[in-house]
Amino acid sequence: MSERVPQKIQFRPRARIIRTIGDQLISGPEAAVIELVKNSYDADASFVVIKFQPPLVEGGGRIVVKDDGHGMTVDDIQEKWMEPATSSKVVDRASPKKGRRMLGYKGIGRFAAAKLGRKMELSSISDRTGERIEVLISEIDWSIFTSDAYLSDISIEFLDQPTTEPTGTTIEIFELNEGWSQEKVNQLFLELRKLVSPLHWSGSAPDFRIFLDLSECTPDTAGFDGAALVGWSGEIADADIEADLPADYEVRPFELMSTADYEVDGWFEEDGTFEGTMEIKRAGQSPQPLSIRVPFLPGEESCGRVQVKLSIFDREADVIRSTMRRAGMGELTATKARQLLDEVTGVAIYRDGFRVRPYGDLRNDWLTLDTRRVQDPSLRIGHNQVAGYIGVEPQDSSDLIEKSSREGFEENGAFVRLRRLVQRLFAEAVEPRRQTFREAAGLSRKRNTTFDEVRKLSEMEKIRELIIRFPPGEREKAEQVIDQQSAILADRIEQLQDRQRLLEAKSSLGLIVGEILHEGAPSANFVATSSARLKANWNSVLTPGPRSVEVKADFPGRLDLLAQAGVRLRDLFQNLRPLAGGKRGAPIAFNVVNAIRDAAKLFEGHKTFINLVPPNEVTELIGYREDFTTALVNLFANGIHWLEDAQSVNPRIDVRIAWDGTDALVSVEDNGPGIPEEFVERVFDIRFTLKDGGTGLGLNIAQEALARSGGKLFLDPEFEPGARFEIRFPRYRGPQG
Repeated sequence: MSERVPQKIQFRPRARIIRTIGDQLISGPEAAVIELVKNSYDADASFVVIKFQPPLVEGGGRIVVKDDGHGMTVDDIQEKWMEPATSSKVVDRASPKKGRRMLGYKGIGRFAAAKLGRKMELSSISDRTGERIEVLISEIDWSIFTSDAYLSDISIEFLDQPTTEPTGTTIEIFELNEGWSQEKVNQLFLELRKLVSPLHWSGSAPDFRIFLDLSECTPDTAGFDGAALVGWSGEIADADIEADLPADYEVRPFELMSTADYEVDGWFEEDGTFEGTMEIKRAGQSPQPLSIRVPFLPGEESCGRVQVKLSIFDREADVIRSTMRRAGMGELTATKARQLLDEVTGVAIYRDGFRVRPYGDLRNDWLTLDTRRVQDPSLRIGHNQVAGYIGVEPQDSSDLIEKSSREGFEENGAFVRLRRLVQRLFAEAVEPRRQTFREAAGLSRKRNTTFDEVRKLSEMEKIRELIIRFPPGEREKAEQVIDQQSAILADRIEQLQDRQRLLEAKSSLGLIVGEILHEGAPSANFVATSSARLKANWNSVLTPGPRSVEVKADFPGRLDLLAQAGVRLRDLFQNLRPLAGGKRGAPIAFNVVNAIRDAAKLFEGHKTFINLVPPNEVTELIGYREDFTTALVNLFANGIHWLEDAQSVNPRIDVRIAWDGTDALVSVEDNGPGIPEEFVERVFDIRFTLKDGGTGLGLNIAQEALARSGGKLFLDPEFEPGARFEIRFPRYRGPQG
């Protein structure tokens, strides 16, 4: 039998693959225009003009894209422009004349024309062969790419001839696939304004300019006034702009950023260290240093160095109107001012000076700022309050990878880290500083009133001082009324405080739900599976035979493990019982060492070592053990969070007990990153937090819980490194003490 020779078959892509590329990988008409703009940039152009010619309805109108780049030769058109997914921009990452880093690299941008219209013309002039040649393709009808013909069977006619005209490319797209309303054109205008980084545009004349020519769009021809939509008052006077360019229609980045109420500027290094400044412009402050460090979490990858520039706005009516006046917008209503601000805001990501869509769009809250703000509107900054610039490194030096659709980054470990870096910058530095300023300036209500302060107010001392001047008879009546009302207020305060105690207990329980699952679930699962196994094999224990021997050998060890699991579950529930918020009796004496050890057991699943330094004597405290435990649980949870977050080496919490007269002093110290000096005075304020996603309740709950048993909580502002809290709690002196 003769040996069979392998044969070969070849892929034969249908012509409709061209339409598929344009239709499926380019999300919409605005994205298609932007792809053509990026192609002009890659071609070393100094400008690109996008001109709309009415009627802008489906099947009619024209979009003309013209640049002064290096143009294309016949070989370029055939081997690069008309070849899907060419690798030319992957191999040559720098443009030939100006050395620009190429924006396109997937070989799909050129098919944006098919997304915009049914037909197109192309004229390109190039001198890269030594002679200036114009290549003209009079018409490409994209419908030929929807047939069953094979791509290799499709041919396009062209003409080429010498010329003295300047180099560049002009693409005319006609018989539009969809109409362009005023709303859609305005959306394109806004996207083009956000396309070019304002940091690259500012200063000297930019080396790449974008013009959106709507000069032929009038209410009669297009249904809207193009000049009113994008026009500027006065022309640009730069001498390097050619006379035939539509200067009134130059697309400029938004300039409103310079009138922000707060500005943040700096860099994240690759290791997560941010160094920069924050300027509170409303207070007339000079820029103040800003520094945080965000270690890597498991699963995160490097996103390279990251530049950050944030312009943050307050949106109160009088403030936002003032912002618009400073920006040269004139006198506006608060509603109109907010609408204009909405067009500017959003945190955009830029690479090589160009925005990566859709980051920065009003509807793209990739940092989940609005979700965070729901938790605490007065502290958190919303998506519509910040105009942000995030600059990332090129893809060849960063793990941030753009999707094939050119719409955003892949959700890999690098993008997860980028998002967390910026979120942490907001949570740990920007938002707390802003809130501190606003409260000090009386722009928002400070929220650290305690029950002791309210109880003091209920005594109505000021009013009592006034009635001393009353005649004796009237004074007595007034004092009776005041006493009655004061007693009623005191009773209501006690009821509210008792209600808050229950809520705090539940909140503290919420803190350790994760600990319950971590500690209790394995033991509960072992009890369940072992019980089922013992039940299934019980008959084998009683019935002589090989199986009986095997089961009897397994039983002792499994019963020991069952007993250990049961003890762990029992201890866990006993440790949780003081936090359940049940009915309270009279204060009782309790062993402080046992209370500390029981609270520490709840966190045994963490790598942080909680070390209790034994006191010289066994001493009891007097009060409610659940109050003391609530405070400890919140302090331990807080310390462990920051120790794990900072990835501290040999993380530990040391607990020490000392005596001061009638009080016990219990110190809780950690070797974590500590509390920034500027926030030391605010750590006990309700809802003040440096945690991203934190509630700002833990330390306040600890403080209030201790107060109910006559205890107090302090922060040692001079302790370093790390943080040190001190609990002062009544010491039990015995029946006669």
